[in-house]
Amino acid sequence: MESLSLIAVRYAETDRMGVVHHSHYPVYFEQGRTDFFGQHLQPYNEFEAQGILAPVLSYQVEILGRATYGDTLHLTTRADWMKGVRLQMSYALSQSGGQQVAIGHSLHALVGPNVQPVHPRTMGPLYEELRKVFGNPRA
Repeated sequence: MESLSLIAVRYAETDRMGVVHHSHYPVYFEQGRTDFFGQHLQPYNEFEAQGILAPVLSYQVEILGRATYGDTLHLTTRADWMKGVRLQMSYALSQSGGQQVAIGHSLHALVGPNVQPVHPRTMGPLYEELRKVFGNPRA
């Protein structure tokens, strides 16, 4: 499953060359995750209200092109896989004309408020919803 988010590049997100600074790509990816969860599961704040958090364990970003102030970027966010209490999401960011700007992925762990891994049985139906959205575990 995937979702599409539109990201308007703001002036404050650019460097002296007028190009989006690399530190903003993870922020764009976070917007994609927020939109993805809202469209395919439930708003992320509802997960938190149920005591489930999904902190980022790692990010990978590859910059392939340029984005500048005034551009509207198309961010495709995809559920890659889920295994146990770990899940991975991937991102593809492109110009409205289709030219790729960046790709990447993030790895997350499902934890409770004490930041300890949550056993799937304690998540009830929510775990099954996540499994449906994220599909089969990685090979």
